[in-house]
Amino acid sequence: MRRATALSMPLLILLSAPVAADDLAHGRQLAERWCAACHAVATEPTKFRRARPFVAIASRESVTKEMLVKFLLLPHATMANNPLSATDAADLAGYILSLRK
Repeated sequence: MRRATALSMPLLILLSAPVAADDLAHGRQLAERWCAACHAVATEPTKFRRARPFVAIASRESVTKEMLVKFLLLPHATMANNPLSATDAADLAGYILSLRK
């Protein structure tokens, strides 16, 4: 019995770990390509934009990765219609949250 438990522990750890980490560099590339026209997407806004800076979005404690991913995958009238895959949305959300101070 101990042997079965000992052998199953590494498997449980692997299954409980995230499948892949967010690609923050890819998230930043997406932000610069699709979001920078309206949002300040870096840590220091360089000029006024029409929409909230990503730093301000990230700084809200109530904002979670899951919330951002769901938001990014839904069409919004005020945002450009850029089709994001679930991976793209996760990378972009991860990048936004990486700006949290």
